[in-house]
Amino acid sequence: MSFLSSRIWAAKQVCRGINNAKGLFFLALMLASLTLTIPVFIASAIYSLSEPLRAVPVVPQITVFSEQNITKAEMDNLLARIKRHEHVMDAELISKEKAYEDLNANLGIKKGKSDKNANPLPDLVIVTLSHEMAQSEIEKTATSIEKLHGVDLIAYDSTWVAKLEAISQGISTLAIIMGAITLSLLVLVVAASVRLAADAQKTELSMLYLFGASSSFTIRPYAWRGVLTMGLAALISIGLSKLALDSFNQALSAIAQQYGTTISVSLLPWEYNVGFVLFCATLGGLIASIITQRAIARIEKHR
Repeated sequence: MSFLSSRIWAAKQVCRGINNAKGLFFLALMLASLTLTIPVFIASAIYSLSEPLRAVPVVPQITVFSEQNITKAEMDNLLARIKRHEHVMDAELISKEKAYEDLNANLGIKKGKSDKNANPLPDLVIVTLSHEMAQSEIEKTATSIEKLHGVDLIAYDSTWVAKLEAISQGISTLAIIMGAITLSLLVLVVAASVRLAADAQKTELSMLYLFGASSSFTIRPYAWRGVLTMGLAALISIGLSKLALDSFNQALSAIAQQYGTTISVSLLPWEYNVGFVLFCATLGGLIASIITQRAIARIEKHR
């Protein structure tokens, strides 16, 4: 049988198998769709709600306070030495005049002429460190900077890095657990569907084996059925998640209005959704192929 005719035969077998067991196919499709809807909805909601957090730079920073009577040359030298540090990504100088002006602006105080020489603030340096640094490395770097000539004191908080790492690990663990549960359910749904279809067409599988059909030729209709089932299930789950997110948006809007803000959630970007559909379709074909191969192995064993 030629390349094209074998594919046409496989497509006809997929349609015939679905037509002969419509109830089984749609049951598997709905179960897979509902199973996939849960992670799609949760992932979309978390992605949308975490968007403001992703815009915040999660890098450790150290605020360096210079000595009160430091000269401009000494300040420039201090800034250069800080920037040469191994783990320093950036260092921004904020003059005491700018700091004093911003402080008065935030407090709503208008500066008078008599306040010209009343600035008690020192020059500041905002040091941005590498985002991959551990808490111990941050503390070591801060101690090193504090010992530089011209530094009066420093201020930083490295505990949030450890807290962020703990939260990230907790979220990652939860995602792995949910992914494992979802994957297990999908394997059971697709495997059961293909297994029942293979059992229903056991005579046909036996005939193909007796006539010397290759494994790829025999498996292809069932693999395509798995691709079709999981691909459609992924598309349906995205549609169901869209409906659920629209309803969720109404509840969020009512809550946001009480605080004078706006909150909304939406589906993941289309690139993620396309990748999700392709992944599910591939997974369905792989599971169906494995189950069908095992069915053929059982036939060979009894021959």
